[in-house]
Amino acid sequence: MSKWYDRAPLLGAAVGAVLLWAIARVVEPELSIVLVPGVIVVGAAVGTLVGWLATTAVRKQTRVEVGIQSIVTAALSAVAAAEIGWVFYRLLIRHVDWPSAKQRIPFPQLDVVSGDPLQAGGVAIQRSAVFTVAALIVCAALLWFFINRTKIGRGMQAVSQDPDTARLMGINVDRIIVVAFALGAVLAAVAGVAQGLQNNLIDYRMGFLAGLKAFTAAVLGGIGNIQGAVLGGLVLGVVETLATQYVPGQFGGGSWKDVWAFVILILVLVFRPQGLLGARVVDRA
Repeated sequence: MSKWYDRAPLLGAAVGAVLLWAIARVVEPELSIVLVPGVIVVGAAVGTLVGWLATTAVRKQTRVEVGIQSIVTAALSAVAAAEIGWVFYRLLIRHVDWPSAKQRIPFPQLDVVSGDPLQAGGVAIQRSAVFTVAALIVCAALLWFFINRTKIGRGMQAVSQDPDTARLMGINVDRIIVVAFALGAVLAAVAGVAQGLQNNLIDYRMGFLAGLKAFTAAVLGGIGNIQGAVLGGLVLGVVETLATQYVPGQFGGGSWKDVWAFVILILVLVFRPQGLLGARVVDRA
């Protein structure tokens, strides 16, 4: 298995070439067609020099000798790829009508989960709230089943506890990590749809406070506990609603609901650090 220092000459060549190209673009973003070949040639030369210096520095440790031709190829390929990528980037920016990053965009309205609220005994229930609760139940049930009843889910638990031992037991740790990230992306997409339906408008800041509250709910229920995360989210929502409606004076109202949510988090961390449903773990020497 090759080590990092076996690839140091090629990495040094690529990094050196791209750094020189980046400096040239910072000085002159609109390089002419005449100067572009010069930047590529000089960048390749500088990258080759950096790669050769890296070869000299790690020569005593390397088991694979990297030739000067490979170093030149790596430097030239890196600077050429940077220039081609820059050209496509400029074309993409200029010829595509991108929306403003600060613009609030209306969220698409769906017939079933948006529209007039439902009436139940004189109480109006928003369709988006029904969708959110239904998505919570379905996602929580499927996630629990996946984690506790499937081979990949049990492997995920093993990797979270001890990745080295899990690797020795034959578990593909890299694949488990990829599955975990993919699963998180799917759940985040469902949460984004729910919040978009709830707010009707989307912008670049809409997920910041929601992410903080999601972390608060996870800590409140107990990290690593699916039922705890659900309970923590429900408790957090109820506390915010009650604080908005029933806390008198200047500490009540909608402007203080986020403050009360984090007050609950602080109290839980002080008196029950493992969360509402988390198990106390004792480290033994």
